Amino acid sequence: MIGRKKVFFISILSATGCNVLSGLAPGFYFFAFFRVAIAFFNAGIILSSYTLCMEITGISQRTFAGLAVQLFFAVGYVVLAVLAYLIRDWRTLSVITGLTGFLFLFLWRVVPESPRWLLIQGRGEEAREVLDRLARGNGTQLPAAELKKPLSTGGEKVSMLDLFRGRSIRQRTVVLVISWFTNCVVYYGLAMSAGSLGGNRYISFSLSGLVDIPALVVTLLFLDRVGRKWIHGGFLFVGGFGCIACTVVQLLGASGSLKVIAALIGKFAVAGSFATAHLYTAELFPTQVRSLGTGVASIGARVGGILSPLVLLLASTSAILPMLLMGALALLTGLLSLTLPETLNKPLPETLTDLES
Repeated sequence: MIGRKKVFFISILSATGCNVLSGLAPGFYFFAFFRVAIAFFNAGIILSSYTLCMEITGISQRTFAGLAVQLFFAVGYVVLAVLAYLIRDWRTLSVITGLTGFLFLFLWRVVPESPRWLLIQGRGEEAREVLDRLARGNGTQLPAAELKKPLSTGGEKVSMLDLFRGRSIRQRTVVLVISWFTNCVVYYGLAMSAGSLGGNRYISFSLSGLVDIPALVVTLLFLDRVGRKWIHGGFLFVGGFGCIACTVVQLLGASGSLKVIAALIGKFAVAGSFATAHLYTAELFPTQVRSLGTGVASIGARVGGILSPLVLLLASTSAILPMLLMGALALLTGLLSLTLPETLNKPLPETLTDLES
């Protein structure tokens, strides 16, 4: 247990180093090793940054903050397309994109540690220093009252098996793992197929990332009005129909532009669904197993990311099979996600007992 800040910086610097080394790799096996290592450390970057963001943000701004984190992912997506267009040698591209990560070293003194984590570790003075600094940045002052350690959830040790013991927690766990799996398969499947949809591959790839930005804006505007369940499930339905539309366009032999448009609609929707999944998952799991549950759901996403390139390889059997499979998977998962309860404006469960009662 070294804290969110250290995990974030260790992960990002390790991923950065591996990215540089992958561009300098003397052979395929070295290249493959470093790319796998990048994926490993990227998981640490995503989870630690999102957790840290949630724990230093007030309740009223958590929806905005959580989506803002993902907004910069979309911006990086588009920037990568521009760099790939300007730098055609993949080794040079890997080295240059890797070197930019070392700029984060200058942010070490800027990024705070999670005050909640510090309190749990019994480091109250350090937590107060962080909160004082955040308060000054907001133009206010921290009250002089003593900081109290967060309430315990009973001190009971929990394991992965606890996510499958009760009926309610089991149903949430299974549906969320499937949802994260589907989101990752379809999201990265559409992203990796952008260059083969027709037209200029660089423009198609950049547009595939650019649609994430309006998707996040739409999600932000409606998430606190419509609710998590309907935004999450509805986006999955639209994403599924977008993939099916790609199949129909291909069968009809229509122009490549129509196929790109259908794919962008699907990517737009899945980006919104994926963005909602992070917040929705955190609200569905009780405090006692929230970190564990989110981690298990994330495993589903990692498996989906591994399988998405294999899904695209099905095109060697039938050109319409990848999009058809991703569309059907998104539609079925969208239907399944509607069985989850709504969490908008509802108190979060604290323990497994609260959830099952």
